[in-house]
Amino acid sequence: MCLVDVSSRYIQRIRRVGILRNEEISQAVGRNRRKSRSLTLMWSQRGVVNYGLAKRATLQSLRSGRTARRDVCDAHPYLLRAARYHGEPTQRVCPICEHRNVTHVTYVYGDALGRSAGRVKATSDLVQMAHEYEEFRVYVVEVCQGCSWNHLTVSFVLGNGGPPGNSGTMRQNGSDSGGHPEET
Repeated sequence: MCLVDVSSRYIQRIRRVGILRNEEISQAVGRNRRKSRSLTLMWSQRGVVNYGLAKRATLQSLRSGRTARRDVCDAHPYLLRAARYHGEPTQRVCPICEHRNVTHVTYVYGDALGRSAGRVKATSDLVQMAHEYEEFRVYVVEVCQGCSWNHLTVSFVLGNGGPPGNSGTMRQNGSDSGGHPEET
């Protein structure tokens, strides 16, 4: 049996498709911003992990009979509820039931977020959050509300890279104390 290396083919496909679809980003920004922006709105996106190959392996395992459908269509009721009320619909058909389109649910986690950590956020909210917070991780999960298929699609880090509330700019008062009063 000869194994063929197909990783370069999949990597090229991932580069063509992109991490976040340009039209989805521009639509989200167009609804919430008066000034039009392009893909530069995700200026701080880094540490991107695309789980497309893991998804492909899961689907292949299901189709070959090594995995049961109940093992992959096992979305938690809270995830299904988040998809129903807070998710963002896509044009992609569910790879399992092929009857409904999948919904993207976006979660944010990070120490800088405080009480907002672990919450579902809209894609359009990520732009503002990237300017407000130093660093946080974003997880996008695709969910089918029909058959309960769910899979982590992509994760990445956003943030301005500076102290919380800094928005990546220099402090106006010029102090270098990190926002703490000087000890005397």
